[in-house]
Amino acid sequence: MRAGLRARHARSDRGRNRDRAARARRCRRRRPAHRPRAHHRAPRGPAALRGVRPRSARYHRVRRPVDDPRSRRRRRRHPRARAGGDRQPLHRPGGGPRAGRDARGRREIVAAARVLTGRDHAAVRGGLSVPQIGYARRPVALGRDGLVTTAHPYATVAGLDVLRAGGTAADAAVAANAVLAVTQPNMCGVGGDIFVLYYEAATRRVHFLNGAGRSGSRASLEELQRRAASALPIVGPMTVSVPGCVRGWAMLLERFGTRPLAALLEPAIHYAEGCPTSSLTSQSIDEFEKATSDAEWHRVFRPGDRAPALGEPLVQSDLARTLRDLAAEGPDLFYTGRVARAIAERLARDGFLTPEDLAQHTGEWGEPIATTYRGFRVYETPPPTQGLAALIALNILERFSLAKCPLHSVQHLHLLLEVVKLAYADRDRFIGDPAHARLPLAELLDKGYAARRRKAFDPRKAQAYTAGDPEGDTTGFVVVDRQGNVASVIQSLFNTFGSGIVVPGCGIVLQNRGRHFQLDPAHPSALGPRKRPFHTLMASIVTRDERPAHALATMGGNGQAQFHVQILTNLIDYGLDPQEAIERPRFLLGPFYPEDAADTVHLESRVARSIASALVRKGHAIRPAPELFTRTGQAHAVSFGDGALLGGADPRGDGAALGF
Repeated sequence: MRAGLRARHARSDRGRNRDRAARARRCRRRRPAHRPRAHHRAPRGPAALRGVRPRSARYHRVRRPVDDPRSRRRRRRHPRARAGGDRQPLHRPGGGPRAGRDARGRREIVAAARVLTGRDHAAVRGGLSVPQIGYARRPVALGRDGLVTTAHPYATVAGLDVLRAGGTAADAAVAANAVLAVTQPNMCGVGGDIFVLYYEAATRRVHFLNGAGRSGSRASLEELQRRAASALPIVGPMTVSVPGCVRGWAMLLERFGTRPLAALLEPAIHYAEGCPTSSLTSQSIDEFEKATSDAEWHRVFRPGDRAPALGEPLVQSDLARTLRDLAAEGPDLFYTGRVARAIAERLARDGFLTPEDLAQHTGEWGEPIATTYRGFRVYETPPPTQGLAALIALNILERFSLAKCPLHSVQHLHLLLEVVKLAYADRDRFIGDPAHARLPLAELLDKGYAARRRKAFDPRKAQAYTAGDPEGDTTGFVVVDRQGNVASVIQSLFNTFGSGIVVPGCGIVLQNRGRHFQLDPAHPSALGPRKRPFHTLMASIVTRDERPAHALATMGGNGQAQFHVQILTNLIDYGLDPQEAIERPRFLLGPFYPEDAADTVHLESRVARSIASALVRKGHAIRPAPELFTRTGQAHAVSFGDGALLGGADPRGDGAALGF
């Protein structure tokens, strides 16, 4: 009897299974693959900021070529399907015979990410917490005893060689920066300024090196009027301030270095004798040639009256000689020696600098500024840099549940854009040279001040903001050494090729940082003698329990504070690794093209058109940008996992990250 019952139950089970399979086949026939289940819009405005999650999957259109065989097969099966592409779910929330296997696979991927990084790599998108392994176009760089990430592969290798030979993060930073000065003369060089945040592992302290030069002793509003100039030019002799980079290198090595400057300059000297030109450098030369009439610039960068093509050697013999002299004579070469005399002679007629201005230049060690953000301590470079703007923005953001907004959703981008506007209004009103103006730093970084500024945010629409009342082209890179010291460095000529002036016989491109002075005598950054101008340069180090968690530096001029906020929130709020945090779509708020309005938002086109349209309806002036828009910065970052270093380099440029 028992055997008979078991047989009847088995037949019954087989029948039920056949019925289920038949129903599934009928459902599949009734529902073509190109028509997904209905879904609801994500909540807008305050509801999203309170953490209400979308109720179903998000979809995007995958475009395939018309002659793609998959599209041809689909059109034969479903004649009404669009020829341009198929509509597919971005992430299926569940269901179907593969659901269990897919879920197990996701859990295994996330578990593997935790093992590698010590963090959960789930990122919120469309309300679904899904693993983002594989999003980045480049793999995250891994290291145990050291890691270097810079804007050029040759510089990364030069820094890594120093670390492998036992050098410190300071040694590697100088070697890498010197190579960048040769391989990317459009972005940085010894004729520019430098700022460094340095985490000292032995004391668990973050130090700030201010390597910015000052304006000339002849710089004044009266002198500008005497020259019949109604505004400071963008390029030319009047925009040049003292180049502080070389003195900054010397100060960094004196305090934290172990290698002589001469040894660290050898790779840069080698590349100055002839280095393959990258496509970005070649393009920059072509674009800039009409902006400057400087004969020496044209001789060095356009030999034969054309820019070097991709891969063609760019020979800078005068710069190689200058670097050899620097290795032999030290930094005084730039401030009292041959180079100083050549700079003063070139600027004697039309510039503001004098030989005395160069001779009296010094850099300073100081304290960084910092705030707390979700349990982390975020350090930024203080005024005259714009690091303050990033900290103000983070203070305002802290009380919003940012991680509950789907990444790159309308709510996420609207919130970031409005917070950046608030922070930039304060930046433009208050930042100047602390030696010449009172800056209410403590008040601006106060959490109570952030709470008052936060009240102005409207989740329904975009706004323009004024400064609050606090009551009383560039290169950035990161180096970590075996001892755990961290150097986050930012170094620049300001605009592409700076002032457009090359010092005859020296091969040095001079910066145009002086164009950032204001002509309003009441402004903290008003034009005046021997003042440091406002700097867009900034670098960041993030710690937790006095140990480094992240380090970040990004080029990008006026947008650097915006990019810091976007990348740091990707790292902290969304738990992304540094490569993915850098590669995720970014925006640039502010004019870039001459016809742009002041509130133009350049949004990388990887963000869905529906999101951009929704932002327009809120009042944002959205201008679509390329998928990887170079003007949204070229960032480099390192994160500290459990026993491993993770590095990221920006695909928007030529950068590379390597560890060992």
